[in-house]
Amino acid sequence: MPELPELLTVAQKLTERLKGESIQTVEVYDHLVIHGNPVDDFIAGFQGEVFQDFRADGKFLIGNMVHVHLVVNPMLTGRIRLVAERRKKQLKSDMFSIKTDHYSLWYSDLKRMGRVYLVPKNDFSSVAGFAGRGPSPLDPEVTVRSFKERIRRHRGQIKNVLRNQRFLKGIGNAYADEILLYAGILPFRKRSSLSDSEVESLYTACQKVLTRIVEILSERGINEISQEKRDFMMVHGRGGGICPLCGGRVSEVTANRFKTNYCQTCQK
Repeated sequence: MPELPELLTVAQKLTERLKGESIQTVEVYDHLVIHGNPVDDFIAGFQGEVFQDFRADGKFLIGNMVHVHLVVNPMLTGRIRLVAERRKKQLKSDMFSIKTDHYSLWYSDLKRMGRVYLVPKNDFSSVAGFAGRGPSPLDPEVTVRSFKERIRRHRGQIKNVLRNQRFLKGIGNAYADEILLYAGILPFRKRSSLSDSEVESLYTACQKVLTRIVEILSERGINEISQEKRDFMMVHGRGGGICPLCGGRVSEVTANRFKTNYCQTCQK
């Protein structure tokens, strides 16, 4: 699942290539991912539009145009690809494509779980899950003080709090594991059990882990990022492997189809 670091990087790279590109044609191959409007209206809404830039908003990727926004919530398997050639063979998983002056932007989704919208400028009311979210963990407004204030409003296991988009937007299952390893906190701890110093460590871990991953991904191309090759992970997806921090064994627990990986030595 693409999370904040992937979407921040993809947004930056799409902006670099597509800023000022006029939209020539839009083709929808599977209507199930299109929400908010009939497919014909979705396609017609791009007519005469020009890409201004792209931005990540939590787990949403937003393409800004003159009069409308393209809003993509990739969910579990949605992926973005960009090719320079106008002509490209369609893959079975491709949901739609947008052809501009010099590029083709492709959205694929193996499980067709993503949600894609075309909305009027600055009107996100029709986008499911958009309202009521917290700030991005990398926003300057999220200081250690505001982090502490926000986290007190949430209960339950600390990993679930990190994944709660009403707390902070953009952190999912994978990077919650990485953050908690860096902070030295077991994912199953109750939020209420954390000391003040542990909350500060969690804040620092959010900042450093997400920033480091953005730096790593910035060296990769959009199409490589879409393959979700997370070879930089320290603990997530490495159940039974070796913890790079202490040399201990990485544990793994699966619940509701989501894996949680942690180190019993490093995390308390």
